[in-house]
Amino acid sequence: MLSGISVICFAASYGVALVLEVVRLFTRAKISVILSLCFTAAGIVAHTLYLLAEQGDILGTGTVSSWHQWGMMAAWFMTSTYLLLAISQPQNSLGLFILPLILVSIGATYWSDQVAPFGTDATKNPWSQIHGFSLMTGTVVVALGFITGIMYLIQSYRLKHKMLKQEGLKLPSLEWLQSSNRRTLIVSTALIAVGLFSGILLKLGKDSFPWTDPVVWSSGILFLWLVAATVFELVYKPARQGQKVAYLTLANFLFLALVLGLLFFGPSEHASGKGGAPNEAGSVFYYDTFFQMIADDSSNEEPSA
Repeated sequence: MLSGISVICFAASYGVALVLEVVRLFTRAKISVILSLCFTAAGIVAHTLYLLAEQGDILGTGTVSSWHQWGMMAAWFMTSTYLLLAISQPQNSLGLFILPLILVSIGATYWSDQVAPFGTDATKNPWSQIHGFSLMTGTVVVALGFITGIMYLIQSYRLKHKMLKQEGLKLPSLEWLQSSNRRTLIVSTALIAVGLFSGILLKLGKDSFPWTDPVVWSSGILFLWLVAATVFELVYKPARQGQKVAYLTLANFLFLALVLGLLFFGPSEHASGKGGAPNEAGSVFYYDTFFQMIADDSSNEEPSA
């Protein structure tokens, strides 16, 4: 039964929940809020069953063996966090901002299914598991910080122009958003630090360290930026007020998007299933698969008379 669950099942549930969030902008009906939460919860159930059925080695071995699994787990964490927030704040239109990001991440992850899986040796290494999990959760926290930063800027603009009394869009208070921005900034810095240093420990003892790998040096830049932003926010008190923290969390997301872009579109061994030489963003994987299909078709052709 579980094998029949596909990405479409939970992606469609999240899509319907997003439509219901849009409907909330034009109506006061509480039924739309309840239905939105129900569809999100149903989507999480299907999402969980999908991970159990199609990605069972996550629970069986405690490892993540591909970028597809990594991304689907990240989307699951993000959706679960959103559902908890939505239940605690049903009056606010949080889904209008978080659900689109969840759907985009699922779409990108579905595409990454074409990228070669991780190497078997790498997935069995404890440091590799710590490396992958901390970076995955750090990515989710950065993404949530990006969302709360956007909401803060919108709410600040509405407050400044006295638009809060208008019906429709309901957002958390500036105090809550500012506090959330600070927490995501600090937590994401800690998680990225664990991911980066566990990756370094993972490579210790190897013949050479991949300093020239775009994902390695861009991740280092992301970490240095997060540290600088966190120190700036903690030391410089005016940065704790107003829009400065929101801008920092938005910048964090842009740096993260750069790292992910280099991962999938740049020559990096992180996109290779062999854990060795770069695969030119999976192009070797695509071409080998393509030509193998041609060879198989040719071998199956009947000889002409």
